Amino acid sequence: MRWPFGSQGKRPIFLCHGCFDLLHVGHLEHLMEVRHLASKVNGLVYVTVTSDACVNKGPGRPLLPAEERAELLRMLRCVDRAEVIDASTAVLAIERFKPLWYCKGLDYQGQEHSDPQLVAEIAAVRKHGGELLVTSSGVRHSTDYLARHLNANRC
Repeated sequence: MRWPFGSQGKRPIFLCHGCFDLLHVGHLEHLMEVRHLASKVNGLVYVTVTSDACVNKGPGRPLLPAEERAELLRMLRCVDRAEVIDASTAVLAIERFKPLWYCKGLDYQGQEHSDPQLVAEIAAVRKHGGELLVTSSGVRHSTDYLARHLNANRC
């Protein structure tokens, strides 16, 4: 793994992006791993949250409004900045922040060429000299938690 600093002596940005609809241990493991890596190079951890209108996870989603999801992330010590992005992909955030590292969870490993959204995000980050970083955090999904909980209550 290379650790160059951003251009002109700026602190390198590690960008995470997602819905963060139901903050769970998988999110925290991912963000804490990104913080650990960023701390090695005095980097910053930015998180962008998909706006309500752009979340495509089914009826009744997201559970929490985007600003509340971003506020929860801002409260975490491992996050330096959290903002809502009015787009379904991270390309807009990547263009804005030009991260050195675009960080995704382990569930994205091996999808670098098959997931059209991820392909576009990787192209955007590489355009600015950055790279994809896949953390080793376990695979968990808010949708899975919600499906289990809702199905358990239908007895």
